[in-house]
Amino acid sequence: MASWALSLHRSLGDFLFVGGVFLVVAEACGAMAVLGATREVRPLLNAWGRGDRSNPRLTSEALSRLDRVPVVYGLAGGVPMLVIAPLLGDAVGLPWSVNAAMGLAAALLVVGSGLLGWAIVDAFLWPVQAELDAVLREDQPVVVRRGVGGRLVMIVFLATLMGSWVAALVTSMARTDAGQYVLAPIVAIPFALGIAIVLSPFGVTPVVRPVEDLAAGTERVTAGIFDQRVPVTSDDEFGQLARSFNRMQAGLHERERLQAAFGSYVDPVLAQRLLERGSELFEGEEAEVTVAFVDVRGFTAYSQGRTPGETVARLNELFSLVVPILRAHGGHANKFLGDGMLAVFGVPEELADHADCAVAAAMAIQDAVHERFGDDLRVGIGLCTGPVIAGTVGGGGKLEFTLVGDTVNVAARIEEMTRSTGDLVLLADSTLEALSRPVGTVSRGEHELRGRVGRTELHALTAW
Repeated sequence: MASWALSLHRSLGDFLFVGGVFLVVAEACGAMAVLGATREVRPLLNAWGRGDRSNPRLTSEALSRLDRVPVVYGLAGGVPMLVIAPLLGDAVGLPWSVNAAMGLAAALLVVGSGLLGWAIVDAFLWPVQAELDAVLREDQPVVVRRGVGGRLVMIVFLATLMGSWVAALVTSMARTDAGQYVLAPIVAIPFALGIAIVLSPFGVTPVVRPVEDLAAGTERVTAGIFDQRVPVTSDDEFGQLARSFNRMQAGLHERERLQAAFGSYVDPVLAQRLLERGSELFEGEEAEVTVAFVDVRGFTAYSQGRTPGETVARLNELFSLVVPILRAHGGHANKFLGDGMLAVFGVPEELADHADCAVAAAMAIQDAVHERFGDDLRVGIGLCTGPVIAGTVGGGGKLEFTLVGDTVNVAARIEEMTRSTGDLVLLADSTLEALSRPVGTVSRGEHELRGRVGRTELHALTAW
């Protein structure tokens, strides 16, 4: 506006009149449109600014609706200028051709200022958005309303448009023909568009492509794919970010490998409890449990005729059947002892019906072993119910969750008695009394157990 007024040798009064009316009309129209567009969101944002954090989700939705405010301002203030600006030019005696060009220029000026405000609004509202994100902590896909590429193209276009316009106006000031000023917007607009189109691939792509690569990388990591690196294509901040992402991805990959290995050697229930309780894991607790001791019949003789690899493979095949059955019934495979295994029901997860679960697991194990191996491999199972002390013991960097108590020893001795009685599953009298659901059993009388004073009554399951 100043360029037109000065170049056409208008008076200061004409300049102030045209500029003042232009600003008042544009600002009034834009302000009224903005007030209407933000009528519902202003109370929420004002409340948040006063410290009211009672509606973070509604405030976040209100904040997202502010994206359209700069565009509303630009259109509401710019469109009327198509009519107002020519009338102002006519009022000060400008030719119609200059008035038409001034109307187009004024409209684009206001719309452009609205688009520029788009980026300014983001800058001012960033702290609020960060605070809302910290409060909501939402882990969900983000709908991209304005891409980085679109913002950069807009900035390139506006910067080029302003520069082109100023250059055209300054050049026109050397001419006395008023019609030359019509060429300023006509030349500047396509020139700005052309420069924006030419520069966008060189100025926008180097920024957008690393962002897209990082977004794709995060999707792969979320899906558990860690072997594909993000390409590092520059030495700027985006290159540093890509290198940091690759280092993070390598760390996550290593963590996944360690977790997989850790999960193979540590029961998942213990691992979960370790994460929950940390260094306080199993400092020692007394619990009423049912202990199961599982042992392979005649495995020493079997292993003498086999290679070490075949022996270990047969044991792994057996335990790959037994361990899932224990877990399915709430049991915990406490430790492997050669061709035997100690299992417990009641710790680390508390079970009110641990005796019933142990008996059901013993029956399921016998069925699965018979189905897989037939008569080639048989196991004996001894069950005993009673108190134990459960805790983590060890030292020198080696810790182990273990059970201490007479109940554990009795279960192992009962399993030994299966060889004498010929039964597959033997129960201590304490286990039979702890059952809440009846099962078929037959008494095997009282027996002296090795290393224990007194006699213990045993019962055999009659399912086989």
